[in-house]
Amino acid sequence: MDWQSIIQLVSIEQLLWITITLFAYGLAIWIYKYFAHNILFHPIVVGAILIGCIGVVSATPLQDYLIFVRPINWMLGPVTVALAIPLYQQIRLIYAAGSKGLLVIIIGGCVAPLLAIGWLFLFDFSDPVKLSVLTKSITTPLAVDTTNIIGGIPELAAGVVVITGILGVMFSKIIFKLTRCDDSRAQGLALGTVSHAIGTARAHQIGAKTGAFSTMALCVNGILTAIVLPLVFMLFG
Repeated sequence: MDWQSIIQLVSIEQLLWITITLFAYGLAIWIYKYFAHNILFHPIVVGAILIGCIGVVSATPLQDYLIFVRPINWMLGPVTVALAIPLYQQIRLIYAAGSKGLLVIIIGGCVAPLLAIGWLFLFDFSDPVKLSVLTKSITTPLAVDTTNIIGGIPELAAGVVVITGILGVMFSKIIFKLTRCDDSRAQGLALGTVSHAIGTARAHQIGAKTGAFSTMALCVNGILTAIVLPLVFMLFG
């Protein structure tokens, strides 16, 4: 299939919305840098607001928008896999962490969602809403698929994942300062386990070593959660 045939398969609306999305994200990155990487102006948040406003003005339903930008959505998977590059570059340090690092990830991966769902049980939320929170600390592609399997709401899960990542990065500085945690390994494991991809992006800003450990935590926690949760619901649900 040549390029001309490929272009013919793409609609004008799809090209338009992909262009708008890329432009909005580029503008969001500029705003983020302009405000000195203030987490309140994170590109994901600002970009989503910009796209939402454009969608409202143009009267474009969300479901139509998701169809138009499906190629971008598909890239979430490869981008997540690409995080293995810094993981490989720091493999000796990660290997040295051994079982202790793995234990930290497992404990954090269990405690974070259980605390969140524990708060929800204090209020009158439906079961699908509660189930959607269980995947809050894993990256979006895994969270959406896992939530769908266990009976949650994928769209809500995606939103909770983003909010969790942003809040985790926001409070990480305060927590690291209060606990006097200056170990790049511990910081990376914490950010990757709790704040997934957004936390990992922040970890890479701190340093290569912190980013590598955060990537490890992101991958391990995501894979274990995606495997264990459906199994638990199949056996005991």
